[in-house]
Amino acid sequence: MVEAHGWSELSGGDEFAGYRIENRLGRGGMGILYLAVEPGLERRVALKLIAPEAAADEVFAKRFAEESRIAASIEHPNVVPIYAAGEEAGVPFIAMRYVSGSDLGKRLARDGRLQPEHAARLIAQVGNGLDAIHAAGLVHRDVKPANVLLSGAEGEEHAYITDFGVARNVATESGLTQTGRFVGTLDYVAPEQISGGAVDARVDVYALGCLLFKLLAGEVPFPRDGEAARLYAHLHDPPPAPSLYAPEVPMALDDVVIRAMSKQPEDRYPSAGDLGRAAVAAVSGAAVGVPERTVATGAAATRDPRTQSPEPSTEVGDPPEPTPATNRLAPEAESPASGGRRRRPLVLAAGLLAAVAIVIAVIALGGSDGGEGGEEDAIATTAQNEETSPKPAQKPKPEPLTRSELIGQGDAICEKAQADYAAARERWPEAKDELSPNAPYSAQLVKNSTKAMERWRQLDAPASVEPAFREYVESQEEVVGWDEDALRAAEADDAAAYLEARDNRNDTEDNRTRMAEDVGFTVCSGSAL
Repeated sequence: MVEAHGWSELSGGDEFAGYRIENRLGRGGMGILYLAVEPGLERRVALKLIAPEAAADEVFAKRFAEESRIAASIEHPNVVPIYAAGEEAGVPFIAMRYVSGSDLGKRLARDGRLQPEHAARLIAQVGNGLDAIHAAGLVHRDVKPANVLLSGAEGEEHAYITDFGVARNVATESGLTQTGRFVGTLDYVAPEQISGGAVDARVDVYALGCLLFKLLAGEVPFPRDGEAARLYAHLHDPPPAPSLYAPEVPMALDDVVIRAMSKQPEDRYPSAGDLGRAAVAAVSGAAVGVPERTVATGAAATRDPRTQSPEPSTEVGDPPEPTPATNRLAPEAESPASGGRRRRPLVLAAGLLAAVAIVIAVIALGGSDGGEGGEEDAIATTAQNEETSPKPAQKPKPEPLTRSELIGQGDAICEKAQADYAAARERWPEAKDELSPNAPYSAQLVKNSTKAMERWRQLDAPASVEPAFREYVESQEEVVGWDEDALRAAEADDAAAYLEARDNRNDTEDNRTRMAEDVGFTVCSGSAL
């Protein structure tokens, strides 16, 4: 059993905080992860006991309860839910959903690397999950393969981001803690975490870029000998192109990785979801037009003035057009032996390493079982920020769309929504008349209308049609509400309530058509049909 302020391993059949232990899943730097059963509900959970060395940190103690509460409030299909958090015998713990399957670390250990399409799909899911975490005001700070759980059939996996918030709240608003430590994993850590700069959601964007590189290339971006060389590379070396390691990777995906790993946070994608959508676009060649923006709030929020959106996406797709990278490897890095393809620099010369003012000591907080439970590298450092140049001026807020741009993007949303609606009716032909409750069909309509609503909220109309556009968007929000009403009625098998919700949706179609015409939409108003 667990003793106050110390470890004593739990075994199958032991109880902790009311949970019955089945077996140990793994051990990392921040604690031990167990498979346990919650009494009463008899559901299996992943129970993580936080290492006493971490719990003794004053900052950790103050922030654990608050970040646990916030983390438990996050509901997103790509985020592992946290059921409970507390303390037992002086040892903090969290209880999370147990995801039966594998993780990206184990998958890469088996397969080496993933095909670009597969990698992009998984990164888009992880990006959506990170957006939900950032929208709640949290920063993950340790995005890596072991912290991405997988379930479902191979090639069609569902990805969950895990081990966030409470596992990293020993960090302060900067990358360093009060004792000169930052918490993260060296191969995925953003430059500002190393130098002690301000930490916000964009450190996770950087780490997600490193993770995308790992999935594509089969190795980490900066495979250097020794911690100092790896830290120096994150601070100063240009981001590598994954196509140098895997020729099947399209150059457009190189640009996504390179932008995501920009040294300056403001040069990266403003959100993890933007990165994921850009990756999907890069491998599909799809035309995109959804504007980029940060979704982060609270401590995760950036100081970038771009408009924030409080609701992260729950779908992969509709990616924004990637911005061309400006820091690709220089032409002189090309090698004739590679047929003109760029090669990454080799291990840093000793003279360069000698110039690095970084003293590193790896702090062992409980050992490791090979990352099974999401191990953390807690690094003590006296790194000083060598880049003392003033911060760049804030970028101006993007101008509203022109009317023609608004019409083009709005009609694209309507075209996609109409196609999704037709697909749902084809998949569930028995629900075409919408006269009797059908829960799967209703759930799909909610997903479709919610996805469309997320895109509508991202459009910024010009002043000339802003009132008409706002009225139209409000009508679309009503559609989402009626679809949700219909789903609830279908789940309750309430035919009368179901029919009323469907009638409300359909009876207002003429009004929505009129509003669409006022803005100038063609597909949305039906004039293009």
